[in-house]
This record gives sequence, structure tokens and C-alpha cells, in this order.
Amino acid sequence: MAGSASKERSKQRLTRDEEAALIQRTLAGDDDAFAEIVKAFNERLYALAVGVLRNGTAAEDVVQESFIKAYRNLAKFRQESSIYTWLYRITVNTAHNYIRKNVRNGAVDMEEVAPIIADPSPNPVQTAAGNELAEAVAEVVKTLPERQRQVFELHFFEHLTHREIGEMLEITEGAVKANYFHAIKKMQKALSPFLVEYEV
Repeated sequence: MAGSASKERSKQRLTRDEEAALIQRTLAGDDDAFAEIVKAFNERLYALAVGVLRNGTAAEDVVQESFIKAYRNLAKFRQESSIYTWLYRITVNTAHNYIRKNVRNGAVDMEEVAPIIADPSPNPVQTAAGNELAEAVAEVVKTLPERQRQVFELHFFEHLTHREIGEMLEITEGAVKANYFHAIKKMQKALSPFLVEYEV
């Protein structure tokens, strides 16, 4: 029963109070608490890293390194934003460092390095309008300018607020809203045939 409850909890998003409690326990020397943080965010960070690197093995290494960095620097985290915002930045920076390092070594072709694209499979579009429309959305998202794509994905797929996205990307809330507005307009235009087809 306890194992089942723990598994069910791992599927749920942590509240800010739960995050704060786990951070305090970790700082007090409870490594099991940090293991809970890893369990809560590992899949999302792995999807993020795969989106950057397009390589599952490299993504695993980047996520592992990112959690190590987070563990070592947890005392510096001021908790002004959610811990996912902080982990997101660490993972993106670590992934970009991985790319730069391996490009210099000739192990990565920069033309093959895709921008950050979230995995579109587990999202509301599929359940709302079917696989065909979901695939169309994913293709259109890829064509958006990088900043608009990041804002759209974080708001639509991750359900983050404009304020949280601004903190994560280090831009103003106004800039987030403007980028989201332009992204939506471009997507509405590109997806108009599908929107008419699925109209009830």
C-alpha cells in the first residue's frame, strides 16, 4: 500500500510547500528527499534534454549531470521560483555545454542539433482532436521562431504561467505574452484547415 501511494504521488506535480520541505530535508542531509526531487522531475528534464540533443544516451548523461549540479548548489537556490524553473535552466545550460564541447571534438554536427522542442505526445491536443491534428501541431511548432516556440511549449504543454515562463527564460512577463500571442496567431493560420475540419 505504501509503495502504491508513493508511485501515485510521483505522478503528481509537487506543490511549492512540498518542494520547500524536500529542499530543507535535503539540506539537512536527507538524501532520500533529493531522490524524491529526482523522481518528480526526471522524466520532464529527460524530455527536455532529448529535445535539445536528439540523442537519448546523451540526454541521460546531461540530466544526471544536471541533478548533480543541482544537488551541489541547492543551498544557493533562493526558492523565488519553482524548483522546476531552476532545474530547467541548469538542464538547458548543461545540454548546450554538451553540444559546444562535442562540436569542438567533432562528435556532433551543429546542423543536426535541433532547437528545444518538447515531446508532443502526452498533450491535450491528442485527446481533444486526434493524432492527425496533434502531429500537425507538432510540425507547426517546429517552424516557430525559437523564443515563440519556447513560450508556447512551456505554456501549452507544461501549463506554466506567463510569470513562471518569464522567470525561466529570463524575459519580462510582457515579452512572454507578446511571444505567445504571435505564436498563437501563426499556429491558427497554419492549422486553419484542421480547425475547420474538426469544428463541430
